[in-house]
Amino acid sequence: KSSSSANGGDYDPNSTGVGVRQLFTPLNSQYANMEIVDMVNNEGRVLGSLPRPYVHTWNILHRGIGMIVSKDVDIFEALLDEDDNAEKTMPEVYVHQRTSTKRIFPSLYDMFVGGVSSSGEDAKWTAAREVAEELGLTRALNVLENNQKDVNSEAVIVNPLSDKLFQCTVCTSYNRCVVSMFTYCCDTALESITWQEEEVAWGDYVPYDIVQLAGDMSIDRLMEKGIWPGSSCKDDDCGKDVDGAKSELTIEKLKTKYDKDYSWDTWDFVPDGLLVWEAWKA
Repeated sequence: KSSSSANGGDYDPNSTGVGVRQLFTPLNSQYANMEIVDMVNNEGRVLGSLPRPYVHTWNILHRGIGMIVSKDVDIFEALLDEDDNAEKTMPEVYVHQRTSTKRIFPSLYDMFVGGVSSSGEDAKWTAAREVAEELGLTRALNVLENNQKDVNSEAVIVNPLSDKLFQCTVCTSYNRCVVSMFTYCCDTALESITWQEEEVAWGDYVPYDIVQLAGDMSIDRLMEKGIWPGSSCKDDDCGKDVDGAKSELTIEKLKTKYDKDYSWDTWDFVPDGLLVWEAWKA
C-alpha cells in the first residue's frame, strides 16, 4: 500500500502494517510479526511499505532519524548565538563506541543516536523512542505521550527534543536513508544515560571541538584509503593546514585544553554517521 505522506491523509500505519504482513507472510512466515517500514523517494515521500529485512537486503531508500545529544545546554541554541564576535561556548555532546560483537561497524565510534522509522511513524516520535531505547533518556517520550493523552491542557512542558532541524540523504552501497535530524538536551540533574551493554562498549560526553576535529580526522583517514563515501572536503573543513599536512598544533592544543584519558585523535567513526556529520556542519 502506498501513501503520499508518512502521517497525513487517510494513511493508517496499523492497517497498512497488517496488509503488508499478510502480503509477505506466504513468502516467509517470519514476516507475520515483522516490523514494517516505509519505502520513500529522495524527498522522503512515502511510496509504499514493506518488512524491514527487505530494506536492508535490497538497500531500499527508507526513513530514519539522527540526533545529537548534548549535556545541559541546548546545542542548537548555542550555534545560533547572535554574538559573532564572542567565542561560542558549545556544550559537550555524547559519543559512544560500538561493541566489538556488532555485525556492522564493530568497535567504531558515533556522535549520533540513530534509528529507522516504522511505517507511518512521525520522525519526532522515532527520535523520542530511539533515545529512550538506546540511552534510557525518556523525558521526550514522556512529553509526547502526555501531550497525546491531554490534548486540551494549556500547560507548557519543555521538550528536551527539538523539532526536526533539517533532512539529508545518506546513500552508500549498504545503506540508503532519508535522515531527519534532531537534537536532545540532556538535563543531567533530571536524568542520566544508561546504555545497552550488548550495543555500547563505551560512551561519554565529549567537548564539541574534540568531536569536530576527531570526526574530520576520521574522514581524512577514509579519504586516504579511498573508501570515503562522501564528497571531498575543503582543507579548512578537514582540519588540515595550507600544505595539506595534519595540524599537530591543533591536536596538541586540544589535548592540553582538555585533560582526557582517551585517544580521541585515533577514533574511527561510522561512515554513515560522518555523512550526516558533514550535513550537520553545513
